[in-house]
Amino acid sequence: MTVTLPQLNFLTNSSSDTDYRPAVNSTGDVVVFERTPVGGGGAPTTLYKITDFKTPNPEPFLSGPNAPAEQTRADWCWKTDQVAFNGASSKDAAPTVWQVGNDGVIQEVPNTEYYSYPTWGLDGSLLVTENFRHPLPPRNTIFDPATGKPKEHNIDGVDSAGTALFGGMPTVGPNDLPQIAYAGQPQIQGWAGSTSPGPKYDQKFNYIFLNSFANGAYKSAPMETDASLTTYDPSYQGRAPAWAPNRQTIAFESNRNGGYAIYLCDLACGTIIQVTDPSLGGQHAKFFPCGTKLILCINHHQRNPKTMEVAWVDISGLPLA
Repeated sequence: MTVTLPQLNFLTNSSSDTDYRPAVNSTGDVVVFERTPVGGGGAPTTLYKITDFKTPNPEPFLSGPNAPAEQTRADWCWKTDQVAFNGASSKDAAPTVWQVGNDGVIQEVPNTEYYSYPTWGLDGSLLVTENFRHPLPPRNTIFDPATGKPKEHNIDGVDSAGTALFGGMPTVGPNDLPQIAYAGQPQIQGWAGSTSPGPKYDQKFNYIFLNSFANGAYKSAPMETDASLTTYDPSYQGRAPAWAPNRQTIAFESNRNGGYAIYLCDLACGTIIQVTDPSLGGQHAKFFPCGTKLILCINHHQRNPKTMEVAWVDISGLPLA
């Protein structure tokens, strides 16, 4: 089946900046994203916002002396209007989790060193994160946004063969936490041709996994059920999932067709639909509240050399089941 890819509607268009990892608010009319100056000599990445999609004018999202120098990986809670993000004193410092509300008060969450990709539960009372504190392997952890105290250290569990999983980049499912989809891989030696003497995590060789909890234990299975759990299969590669508001669809990024592009998976039937051109490197898609549009970052097709920009697409015309 031939599918016409939806039109890219660019909100940023800067040859001097790289714009990345966008998220929208509960009314779908404000986007926050991270911006890094190109050739800036190590200038920090900071969060920007756009409040008018018709005449977009990026401006800093955070202000005041309490804002950390480095600001990345924002996630917007539609229930509470809080934004969680990673902050650090510099590019080389350990990230921690921060949050800010519509009152502009910026707060660091204690005890969250090396918690990456903080993502809100549906009601805003808990956060889930990619936890890559050493020496433990990366896994998804639920924690309290006030104290940083873990509620569940590892909600990935094991696969159908009983093998533990590496996991990160979580997105919360329709039943709220602890249900998630995430980017993961089995902890087995030789995965994707690795010559490491033991299991070694490499985010380029992930599938999208869905977790579940039953009989007191967590288990996870590939979203695409035919994906091998013994030998890495690049035709099922996937990262950065995002669950749709209707909870029937997951958007994700994959390089399975020669370059990173955005895809949709209909969870009811397993159908995969391509959304963007792999030559443009589309990544980090998230849904608008309406569920018929995606915000994403992608290389601008009219610029050489290409630069990553923020754009939105209307997916209502795609043949999802």
